Amino acid sequence: MKFVLRKVGSYAFDYILTMLFVMTFSFCANVFNLDPATKTKGYMMVICALIMVLFFTTYVPTSTNGQTIGMKIFHLRVVNKNQKDRTYWQSFIRECVVKISAAPFFAIFTAIYYAIYAIGKRTWDIEMPLDFLLKTEVVDENLPKRKKRKKK
Repeated sequence: MKFVLRKVGSYAFDYILTMLFVMTFSFCANVFNLDPATKTKGYMMVICALIMVLFFTTYVPTSTNGQTIGMKIFHLRVVNKNQKDRTYWQSFIRECVVKISAAPFFAIFTAIYYAIYAIGKRTWDIEMPLDFLLKTEVVDENLPKRKKRKKK
């Protein structure tokens, strides 16, 4: 149960942090758009917001070996099930498209999915639909690392 709460906490932290930055850039863009002479600066603020979202959701998790800022705080890591390194594309799909862009749908769907399977299987250790589709898993960073499997 604590592990599930840590996963939810890390997701909430990442989402709130990203939205705070986006809202700040959006506010600045709206201020610049009030005056026609500074309208291009408003567009630059929107571009900066997009770059910042891509940085937080793609570059940071890939360069830190599967950890977003929230996962770093909650001592979690996303790893591939096939033991390969995460790619920028995987991080973009997982963190930006699904967790940020589709957040309301993702959160509701995941909560319903988790509740149904937790009641049915009577356990809290359930693979999430996002991890199943992307062939990843969220692991506790404090646990010893898994050994790489040898190919036969």
